[in-house]
Amino acid sequence: MCKNPVFLRLRSEMPRDPLSQTLELVDARTIYAGGFIGGGKWSIRFEPPRKIKFFVIGRGRCYLALDGTEPPFLLEEGDIFLLTRNAGFTVASDLSMAPRPSADLFRGAGAAIVPVGEGDDFLFLGGHLDTDQAGGRLMVESLPDFIHLTATDSGAGRLAALIGELVEEAAGRAPGAEMACSSLAHLLLIQILRRHLAAGNTVEVGWLRAACDPRLVPVLALIHGDPSRHWSLAEMARAAAMSRTTFATHFKAVAGLPPLAYLTEWRMRQADRALRREGSSVSRVAHDVGYSSEAAFSTAFKRVMGYSPRRQRDQAPAFAE
Repeated sequence: MCKNPVFLRLRSEMPRDPLSQTLELVDARTIYAGGFIGGGKWSIRFEPPRKIKFFVIGRGRCYLALDGTEPPFLLEEGDIFLLTRNAGFTVASDLSMAPRPSADLFRGAGAAIVPVGEGDDFLFLGGHLDTDQAGGRLMVESLPDFIHLTATDSGAGRLAALIGELVEEAAGRAPGAEMACSSLAHLLLIQILRRHLAAGNTVEVGWLRAACDPRLVPVLALIHGDPSRHWSLAEMARAAAMSRTTFATHFKAVAGLPPLAYLTEWRMRQADRALRREGSSVSRVAHDVGYSSEAAFSTAFKRVMGYSPRRQRDQAPAFAE
C-alpha cells in the first residue's frame, strides 16, 4: 500500500500539545448521531443524556428548554450547544406544543436526517462525545453544565466553515459520509473547547484548564512527554519560568491539585489505559510510568483510580503474546 511520506513526516514531527494528549488519554471520540429537518410547528423531547451531547443548528432557528434552567435558549443558524449535565431538554419551534419523544422520531433511523413538522426551513444535527468511564468524569468535572456558542461570537468564522462542511456531508450521504461527519464533529469539539478555554476564569478548575494555560503548557509537555521521569518541583518551575512557590500556587489554582499530585494522576491514567487497551503486565506498566516497585505502583494506582491494576488487567481483552 502506498503511503504519503510527506504526511507521515509532518505527523511525526508535529509537536504534541497537552490538550491533544489529554483528549487522547481519555479516548475521546466524537460521534455524529444524525439529526432532523423540519418546518412549521414542531416540538421534540429528549431524555437526560448519558454522555456529553452537542447540537448544531445548520439552518433556521429553534428554542431549547433545558430542565432546571430558565429562560429557554434561542438557537439560531450557526449556533452550537454542548451539554454536559444529565438533564432532559425540549427542542421546539413552539414550546407551547406537546413534545414528541425523540426515541419515537429516531427509532431505526441510524445516522440519517429525519423529517419533522412540515417544510425544510430548519436543520438540526447532533452527536455525543464518547470516552472511557474515567475520562467521561474528567471531562464533565472540567466543563460547565452547558456551553452555548453563537454564530455572532468573536472568531465564529472557523466554526461556520466546519458547520457548513458538516451540513453538506450530512445532507449529501456520499460514500464515507458517516465517518466524515464524525471527523468534522470532532474538529468542532476541539474548536468549542479552544474558544471556551480561551475565556479564562469562566473555565472550571481542572485538567482541561491546565492544558491551555500558557504558563503551564511547557510544564505539561514535559510531564506528558516523559511521565516515567522523576520530575522535581524545581524542574517544573523552571520550565514555567516561575519561582517554586509561585509556580506551585498557580498550578494548584488552575489544575485543582499540586504539581506532583498531577504527575501521579497522569501516570496512573496512562497506566490504566495501557492495562485496559494494550494488555500489558502490571510489572511492565509500573516500570513504564516510573515505578521500580510493583507494590508501590499498585498502592498508588488503587489510591488514584479506586481499583487495583490487576483487576483492570484481568478485565482487558485477550492479547496474543
